[in-house]
This record gives sequence, C-alpha cells and structure tokens, in this order.
Amino acid sequence: MALIESMHAAELHYIQQLQSFLGPGLRIPMQIVSLFASEAFIIAIVPAIYWCVHRKKGAELGLLILGSTFINLWIKQLLAWPRPYEIIPSLGLAKESTYGMPSGHSQMSVVFCAYAVQFLPKKWRIPVLTGVPLLIGFSRVYLGVHFPSDVIGGYIIGAVFFMLFKLFGSDIKKALQHSEWRLRVILAAVLSFIMNSLLPEDTMISGAFLGAAAGFALASRNIPIDQQDTVRQKIFRYLAGLASTGIVYFALKFASNPLNALSNNSQAQLIHFVRYAIVGGWVSYGAPFIFLKLGLATREA
Repeated sequence: MALIESMHAAELHYIQQLQSFLGPGLRIPMQIVSLFASEAFIIAIVPAIYWCVHRKKGAELGLLILGSTFINLWIKQLLAWPRPYEIIPSLGLAKESTYGMPSGHSQMSVVFCAYAVQFLPKKWRIPVLTGVPLLIGFSRVYLGVHFPSDVIGGYIIGAVFFMLFKLFGSDIKKALQHSEWRLRVILAAVLSFIMNSLLPEDTMISGAFLGAAAGFALASRNIPIDQQDTVRQKIFRYLAGLASTGIVYFALKFASNPLNALSNNSQAQLIHFVRYAIVGGWVSYGAPFIFLKLGLATREA
C-alpha cells in the first residue's frame, strides 16, 4: 500500500499542475468528451446498431460491452482504490459513485472503438482507435475523477479483454450458432448467476446481461429483422425503440420503490436484477417484436 500511496501522491501533484495550467474553462468540454464513453452514450448507440445497422453485430457488441463493464466493476470492488477528489476535494470537477481503478470510461473507449471501427472507412480506423481513448482518458484525469494509473489500467484491461474476444470469439460464436436456442438461454442464466456470485453488490449488469442474452437468442429464432429496410423505417424504429425502452425503464423504476418498501429493502438487489433483466429483454426482443407489429421492420427471408 505504501507504494500505491506514494504513486498516488505523485499523480495528485500532476493533476493539480494540469488543472492549474489549463484552468477551469475546460470543465464542460471535458465532461462532454467523457460522455462518449458513458452509460448514456452506449445505451443510445448499441441499440441503434442492433435495431438498424446489423442485428448480429449489434447483439455481439452489446454482450461484449456488458462483459467488459462487469469485469471493470468487479476489479474496482477488489482493489477499492480511491479517486483523486476523495483525497483532495478541490480536484473534483466531476463526481462518480464507484471506486477509481481501473477507469471504466477508458476501458470502455478501448473496447467500443476496437469493435466499432469496422463500421468506419479504413482511413479513419487508426485515428479513431487511438485518438478517442486518449482524449477520453485525458478528460478523466483533468476532471479529477481518475489518476493517470487508473486510465492506463483501463486501457490495459480493455485491450486484453478485446484481444481475448478476437482470439476466442469466433469459436464461441460458431459453437453457439450450432446450439439450440434453449441452450443459449441456459448459458446466459449460468453466466448471470456467476456474475451475481462474484459481484453481489451490483446486480444491474448481471440482470441486463441475462435479459439481453436471452432476448438475442429468442429474437434470432423468432423475429429476425431485415437490415435492408429503408432509412425512413430505420429512423422511425430507432425513435420508437428509444421511446418504448424509456417507458419500460421508468415504469419499472417507479414500480421498484413500493416493492422495496414492502420488503424493507431486503430484496433490493433481486428487484434491481429483475428490473434490468426486463429492460435488457425489451431492447433485445420486445422492441423488435413491436417494430414488426407496427410495420417499422420486415422479417428476414
């Protein structure tokens, strides 16, 4: 711990110098930069890919991000390292509710960009893959929510996670493609149970993973959407998907309060799990089902 504290002391001095040199004027721009690896950004982009661009790749990216997020939160809980502003409050130009190491935004930027660059022209791939994570990592240090070591840790874990996906992902996909949909749902439930066992303090990711993975398995069997629809259809179904997902999310959030009160918060984690499982299932299965019923999508031949 003495080594870590010594490292953090040197990094705190660096953050103080950085904020002093750049001044407070970059606070809002850097907060905007951070949004591009935030939960809100992912919620907006991944469904767009799944609903409107490429169903299988959108599902794959969604599960990849959920897996990466779980690993990030799990390591945070294991290490329980502080954030800079928890040591020097004046450094906090933003606030977060979790531990510091590794940086979730930095890790997410690496995983998301490494996967998403396949949709970009080749000349843009290297600049995006290097520039976006570096800018996001810099924003987290400037805002005082992460030490530079947190950001580097996020980069490393994100890169290792994505490399493992590239090494073994194709074999896993082939095995799943030749398996029955029931087996996929069972596998999703088993993985979700493991997540809950490893991180019982936060059941959001495990619930969303179960709902999304089960929904993807059922949707590929029952309601495969044709991605060659018109741009107009895609725009309307994206807007309808976001609106309906928002309604489901806030309705469940509103309903969870009286349920927690009835159980004296003894079942709060279970209710949280079920809530996000339903949201994940809605994004992956419920919304595409509605698209077909409303004529906003056509079924694959």
